[in-house]
Amino acid sequence: MSDERSRSVPVHPDGRLFPQFWRFCLVGVAGFAVNGGLVEILVPALGPIGAQAVAFPAAVTLTWCLNRRYTFGASGLSPRREWLRYALANCTGWLLNNTAYLLLVFWWPLAAVHPSLAVAGGSVAGLTANFVLSRRLVFRHPA
Repeated sequence: MSDERSRSVPVHPDGRLFPQFWRFCLVGVAGFAVNGGLVEILVPALGPIGAQAVAFPAAVTLTWCLNRRYTFGASGLSPRREWLRYALANCTGWLLNNTAYLLLVFWWPLAAVHPSLAVAGGSVAGLTANFVLSRRLVFRHPA
């Protein structure tokens, strides 16, 4: 299919599942670095919940940009609408991520001292949901 619309929607050259998942995981590492680093820096001033409230949106915006560019390709929506859809679609992953984060911070003493460990636990909890929702609801391309 080579009509004008299909050419205007950039599709990542490798739409296969495993390579996409691998790139998604690598992007997640970058998101983890931003999230965990900001949490470690901000906890003394904001506490574990406040630090995560600042760090998580920064990480989401970074991962949206990188996934759009390297993992899935742009969806064809305006960047603003795509970002909003990405943020909304990943609310399930966000809930899993932050529930795990809070449980670990409050119930595992080591995570209270090193909250980036709790960020890691939360990241693992939300990974699969975020990938599936991103692939199917945000960055899907016309056949």
